[in-house]
Amino acid sequence: MVTEEDFIADLKELLMTDSEISMDTDLLDIDEWDSFSAISFLAMISEKYGVNAEPFSVAEAVFVEDLYLVVNKGKT
Repeated sequence: MVTEEDFIADLKELLMTDSEISMDTDLLDIDEWDSFSAISFLAMISEKYGVNAEPFSVAEAVFVEDLYLVVNKGKT
């Protein structure tokens, strides 16, 4: 299981942002989050965590926590 702290650090690195991000951050409030970021996120979690998530599960995400749950659901 990936820790919340590690997940947020990896997400911030992917997005190349120093903005404050927490589990309850709305993805729409992150300027760097867009469709390209979603695709990059899928590639990152596959490479870094060994999780092959459905693109639809990422597209449905509203909060950072939703992305975190996608990763940890894939780790089970």
